[in-house]
Amino acid sequence: MDLSPTASPVPVRRWQDLPEDIAIAVASRLEEADVCALGGCSRSWRRACDADCVWEALFRRRWPATAAAAASSGEGASGVQGWKALYINHHRKTAVAISGLAEFVENNLRYGSLEAEYYLKAIADLASMTDIGFIDAQFFLFSRNHNAIINLIGLHYSIASLHIPPSEVHKALQARQVEERKVCVSLSRLGRCYGFRLPEESESHEISLRQLTMPVGAETLTILERGTFGVVCRLQVSLVT
Repeated sequence: MDLSPTASPVPVRRWQDLPEDIAIAVASRLEEADVCALGGCSRSWRRACDADCVWEALFRRRWPATAAAAASSGEGASGVQGWKALYINHHRKTAVAISGLAEFVENNLRYGSLEAEYYLKAIADLASMTDIGFIDAQFFLFSRNHNAIINLIGLHYSIASLHIPPSEVHKALQARQVEERKVCVSLSRLGRCYGFRLPEESESHEISLRQLTMPVGAETLTILERGTFGVVCRLQVSLVT
């Protein structure tokens, strides 16, 4: 006769049965795309992922200066609008602003090449926009829908203006599947003068976006930053087909 106690059934535990505060804590540790994806799993996860505190944290993480300015002025997300709606609206405004920059670059391309003055102006215009951070660069400038020069502007801005470590920029390029895109940087220098001037000296460097996040690409980025100053009389960046 078997006198061993009958094993009780193991209760089935489901993610959607988590207490709401724990679900919100989980959602608060995710990035935007993951929050949206998780919110589509069930009604309970949707409630957690739509929580105002989750979107407030995402907003402050992505646009810290804008959030701080709103807080200091006593503004912010109204009770009616909420942080999610505020986040979506600001995302759209940022998309419009950066699409204008992309249009400027496209309009000044000549046979697939962009002169240094327009390249540097695009970088300066990007830096003058309010609170454009690394997440914005990844969303809007590392897109495969744009050409490699716009990808390059996002890369250069991230490293030179936002001071993002090149290794992190490389990971972002890789995630967006643009790291192997190539550009060609061409420069012409005035010929040396010996009582008469020698012909211009020209050189070109074909390089991938991935290489530009490595030590081998540092010199090329320095050349692009200098633009047409110094001994360089013409500099342009071209698409490599």
